[in-house]
Amino acid sequence: MTQSTALYRAVVKPCLLISSAAFVVLAISPARSEPSPQATHSSVSGKAAPSAKPKPDPLPKVNDALRAAKTPAEARALERRAETLRQKGLSASTRLLLENADLSLKDHNYRKAEAALDNALVLQPDKAFIRRGRARVRYAAGDFEGAISDLGVALQKDPDDPLSWQLLSQIEEERHDMKAALAAAQQVLVVDPWAAHGAKRVKALQTAMDGRPI
Repeated sequence: MTQSTALYRAVVKPCLLISSAAFVVLAISPARSEPSPQATHSSVSGKAAPSAKPKPDPLPKVNDALRAAKTPAEARALERRAETLRQKGLSASTRLLLENADLSLKDHNYRKAEAALDNALVLQPDKAFIRRGRARVRYAAGDFEGAISDLGVALQKDPDDPLSWQLLSQIEEERHDMKAALAAAQQVLVVDPWAAHGAKRVKALQTAMDGRPI
């Protein structure tokens, strides 16, 4: 294992899904909203209330703000906000499956953890961060190809996710594809210029590619 890999393992570990900052499951159930007087009146009168326009997804604006962050503190706050938005709207069943996957991963039962995430993706296939979580499980189990496949789909759905780019870089380095590892590490800094240890990792990978000792 190179020094660059060891450094990066300290930043992005293929470890606990739910307790890690990279895979936080919101335990708060969605609040039930009381019907508005207008809606009640409409139901009584038999007239359908006008359908409300769906609110725009706030994640792209947060991603843009993260790219333009001026300080590490500002970036950390935006990173947390973006991850919260990525995990918004989880059903109770999906949350339970993610918790089960986390417990299985703690026990190093990678097959059971992956099965739980398979089921979570059946329930909510639009949640790219779940596929990122399955990539972590596959990586921990030594299935690098499966992990890269998951990350490819995750990044197609959510190309601004720095955690997916970080994990991809780490896996590619362990596969000894230094060019791909460097490209992914550079992409981390595109979407999150203040990513922890991001610039140091890019420099380490560039040095490794030049053939100089790290």
